[in-house]
Amino acid sequence: MTDRPRTRSDAFARAEERGRHLAATILSGPDMLTGEVFTHRLGLTISDLRDLEQAHTILVLPGASPRKSRYPAWQINAMGQPFPVLPALFDTLGDSGWTIYRFLTQSHPELAGQTALEALREGRDALVVRLARSIAEGTCV
Repeated sequence: MTDRPRTRSDAFARAEERGRHLAATILSGPDMLTGEVFTHRLGLTISDLRDLEQAHTILVLPGASPRKSRYPAWQINAMGQPFPVLPALFDTLGDSGWTIYRFLTQSHPELAGQTALEALREGRDALVVRLARSIAEGTCV
């Protein structure tokens, strides 16, 4: 006997559940900050934080409710500011924080197996933006 889904809707339901579980695991990681902690680290008010979210200058990962949303600590660069390329990544890849998260944290052959986050930490901002554009356009770097 197998544990295969019986219908397509069963398969989708299982996939959605796996996605919810993975998102909850990511959001509960030690590098994921609450809005309160994130604003404190950057010296911001909650109002400032909302403005930065709207301008796509910071990355927020939505949770099951607004209070469960998290801000990756690693988006703050060595100068204590969010990576300046974040607005360009949102413009290129779309408005989903999860899409930006995935782009930044997955390995890319075009970066010799590095993640885009590692490349940003090395100051290779232009290359990361070019890679995002090539992915969005379906072309090679």
